[in-house]
Amino acid sequence: MDESRLIERARRGDLGAYDVLVQAHQEAAFRSAYVITHDADDAQDTAQDAFVRAYDALGRFDARRPFRPWLLRIVTNAALNRIKASRRR
Repeated sequence: MDESRLIERARRGDLGAYDVLVQAHQEAAFRSAYVITHDADDAQDTAQDAFVRAYDALGRFDARRPFRPWLLRIVTNAALNRIKASRRR
């Protein structure tokens, strides 16, 4: 099934469709987070948080655009926020 159909199904609440998207992009999300956090545990937590945020924001996703760059921007923002929060502590 193509990505645009998965996204549409996930928007309608199909968690199975979203799981397929997660599986397809999980490695890239982890790698992106790791490049920023330099810690495997933080990268895993960041990627997981980003997938939750992305699911919550699917209604705002422009389906005419590619999903991966949008998701990785969410991952990047989540990783940067995690670093900022840890510096404040």
